Amino acid sequence: MFGLYPAGPDWVQHFDPTSTARNIQQLLVKHAGFTAGLFHQPYGDARGTVIAVRRNFVVMCAELEADTPELVVAPDVALTNLLWSHSSGYASQWSPRELKALTGCNSWDMLLNCAGTWYREACSAVERAIDGTIVPAAPPPVDPVIATPLPDDDDAPWLPPDYMHDAPIGEGMPCDR
Repeated sequence: MFGLYPAGPDWVQHFDPTSTARNIQQLLVKHAGFTAGLFHQPYGDARGTVIAVRRNFVVMCAELEADTPELVVAPDVALTNLLWSHSSGYASQWSPRELKALTGCNSWDMLLNCAGTWYREACSAVERAIDGTIVPAAPPPVDPVIATPLPDDDDAPWLPPDYMHDAPIGEGMPCDR
């Protein structure tokens, strides 16, 4: 159904889950750091509807409402074009600045290493979502300064203890000096 993508068959993995695409999407978003997809079709009609996105990789389904959808993990369009350029001998058309803007990587070596890691992570997350072994992502560390509550003085603003003491002012001093 999905066919080949310009990045080549090494950058596409197919899955056949027993759960619906929306359930897989929810698991990926809640527990694997994915962003929910907008259900668009970046590669055209009948080439997959995006259900989740993470680090330049998309998870697409063949039919959104199917009980047992076909899923695929593939690079997004920008990364697909970069990978195709590299494998076709057109890598020199992309400057390090363009690579950095599109992927956050400064060089082709860094991009290929990162893309391989991102791809394996995305595929692993989809596998875990399908077989039910996905676990929630670790919560971010809590900043102890921000997490410390301020004193509660019956909804009065917190003030230092010596704030309400009278200041010594000489009596009878004129204000218009």
